[in-house]
Amino acid sequence: MLPPGASAGPGRPSPPAAPGERLRGRDMAGGTGTAPQRLPPGEQDQEAEPEGGSRRWGAQHAGARELAELYSPGKRLQEWISVILCFSLICFNFYNLLFYLRLEHTPSIIVGIFAGVITADFLSGLFHWGADTWGSVELPIVGKAFIRPFREHHIDPTAITRHDFIETNGDNCFMTLVPLANMAYKFVSFSPEALYETCPWECYIFALIIFITMTNQIHKWSHTYFGLPRWVIFLQDWHIILPRKHHRIHHVSPHETYFCITTGWLNYPLEKIGFWRCLENIIQGLTGEKPRADDMKWAQKIK
Repeated sequence: MLPPGASAGPGRPSPPAAPGERLRGRDMAGGTGTAPQRLPPGEQDQEAEPEGGSRRWGAQHAGARELAELYSPGKRLQEWISVILCFSLICFNFYNLLFYLRLEHTPSIIVGIFAGVITADFLSGLFHWGADTWGSVELPIVGKAFIRPFREHHIDPTAITRHDFIETNGDNCFMTLVPLANMAYKFVSFSPEALYETCPWECYIFALIIFITMTNQIHKWSHTYFGLPRWVIFLQDWHIILPRKHHRIHHVSPHETYFCITTGWLNYPLEKIGFWRCLENIIQGLTGEKPRADDMKWAQKIK
């Protein structure tokens, strides 16, 4: 049985909400064990419009405009450098991995690649949950550089489809530079015997790095409804990468569920065990901070 919101394969789309209706996030994700509940018309209006009548979603939202203007030339430079270094190291490491691969490594490599995909999906959810739920744009360094895009994305979800390759993937490339550099160091300093022995492990790390690097591109595809290559649609329809209908569940306010955005495979089991809610309760109990307070502040911005 497929989890709610997952793709059922080509030609079998999930039923959409009726025009003008919205769904409760936890119920839509199956977190309560009940069928999705339609919001009453009055509650729909309240959720769609903050007090003051400003648009809640889209590029014309006051908060979305302000957040978009915070994208700086310095940030752009960091993204360019990260992308160039990342893909240079990927090419170098891939060539060396191929050199040390042997036929007897095949079973371990298959397991390692699958484990790498699962790990990347979990880490995408953990990072996404952390940036969505905690911190603020006003934090030094990380606020404007890394939290800002998450705040913008919730009030203008299609902004990501207008970002070029560099802006879309720069931050993920930056995050993989240290493990890629460490792998490259091993290839130039370790003995051939040691590299042969550790090759399956390095394949796991390499698969993990590749899927982390591609996570935001996959995320962008999940918001793109026109002009996608057929092979991307095929991968989405068979839930090999994050499907479009599956990711819609996260974008029901207040954005409290289905955080994994590489493949989305872990979203349903993590929601069923209440993983994210449990973490939020622990952190709120220890710090007194309310989850998603900064996210809601930007969503309610009217000028």
